[in-house]
Amino acid sequence: MKRSLSGLFLLALVLPAFSLLKELTINADTVNVEKAKYRIEASGSVEAVYQDIVLTGDHVIYNTSAETFYADRGFRLIFNGITFEGQTLDYRLVSREGVATGTDFHYQNVRLAGSRIDLAADELRVRGANFTTCDLDHPHYRVTAADILLYPQYGWLVAYWGYFWLDGIPVVPMPTYIYDFNASTRAQKNLPPFPAIGSDPEYGSYISETLAWHLRRELSGTYTLSYAANKGLGGGAQANYIVNDQHTGNLRLYANAKDGFFGGLTHYWLFGGTVSEQSGPLLELFPLPKYRQFELETELSFRERLNYQHVSFTPGLTLRTRRGELLRKEAKYDLELKGGLIAEDGGIRTTAGGYDLRLYGDFQEFPVGFVTPSLLLNATYYGNGTRWVKPQLALDITKRFTPDLSLSGAYYHYLTVDGTSPFNYELYRFRAADRLQSTVMFRTGETGGKVHASYFLDNWSPEDIDYSLLFRLHCYDLEATYRSMRGEFLLSFSLAAQ
Repeated sequence: MKRSLSGLFLLALVLPAFSLLKELTINADTVNVEKAKYRIEASGSVEAVYQDIVLTGDHVIYNTSAETFYADRGFRLIFNGITFEGQTLDYRLVSREGVATGTDFHYQNVRLAGSRIDLAADELRVRGANFTTCDLDHPHYRVTAADILLYPQYGWLVAYWGYFWLDGIPVVPMPTYIYDFNASTRAQKNLPPFPAIGSDPEYGSYISETLAWHLRRELSGTYTLSYAANKGLGGGAQANYIVNDQHTGNLRLYANAKDGFFGGLTHYWLFGGTVSEQSGPLLELFPLPKYRQFELETELSFRERLNYQHVSFTPGLTLRTRRGELLRKEAKYDLELKGGLIAEDGGIRTTAGGYDLRLYGDFQEFPVGFVTPSLLLNATYYGNGTRWVKPQLALDITKRFTPDLSLSGAYYHYLTVDGTSPFNYELYRFRAADRLQSTVMFRTGETGGKVHASYFLDNWSPEDIDYSLLFRLHCYDLEATYRSMRGEFLLSFSLAAQ
């Protein structure tokens, strides 16, 4: 006959020596109470419930003094919205901490398993671990590691001393690997386990391997080793820090045989509500970022590369606001206020300040597609007495023909151009002529692509013609990008976005 022990009230009547947690319920086919040992032994279809914690198993022992559960014949634990299954469990109920063995579980779309897991309210440590985002019985890939740290609150996973397995073959050793479940919300990709291969006019052909390091969630980063035909051996490292939800930053230092050292420090202060980029009807082959509405970016940099120039900001300041509303929710604006002290290798060093203001409306649908007119106001004033003012009118039209095909076009017209920039990196490929841009996005099965072209209308010469192909191989992506007018090519591998 099934018995139920429910809360302090019932036990106070029959077991005055016990002190059972309020809200705790234990149900089982058989319940054996040992008052002298402060022990309740439950067998057969055991279910224990405390607040949002649910434990089931075949044999569970509850210590009323230590307020701990011990399951030794298999268990199933629902904890922090995650369901764990395993062989044994030793769990402290009030502190929500414990140790489990032979465990596997799912977190979001990732399947994890390990010989032992240390459970805590804000951190899970899995030992003798492996994980994969592939949902097949025999996954295309998996990562094995001596230890995996999972931070459920932040959607962050760190694997130590692991291997990346591809179709059952260990192909890449990884001292540290970091997987960010929320990377796609920032239009970022998790660090690929394979090197990036590419070429451009300055570096020539190059190969670059980047690995992660981690001290704690608030301090982690990457280190890189590279070789470029025109630059020789190179490498460096960067550190990403998190102060709190509003303050984050990045510190970096790199070098190569030809250019010497370059690097910088960037700090972000984020505030306001969360906003998303407007996707309209375009195919979402590539992730769209989410931002805080306001952002203050403070930068100190030394000879970092911008448009094939080496530029220093000492400092650079940018205040941004995104998708602000003007009188009504359909009327939007994006605004950047910027200033700083800028130096360019081989050029001048001077102060600069200005603004970029875009006034636009949310997509409106017409028979030809979604039409978005906008006014772009841009002005920069320099300490050497020059200025560069170039307001534009723009018109975007986007049409989604099928679920797998969309086309967009944009026309840009300069109202006037007053002055010029003293910096080569700002003048890179600039012409004060009307431009026409078009983008085609398509998808065929698990393969997607994008072709983007931009032409100057005064002589129909091309500004940019870019090609991107995304090969989604079920649970990992192979992406190739070729920017034909700039002579840039990049081939990269990444785990598929969740």
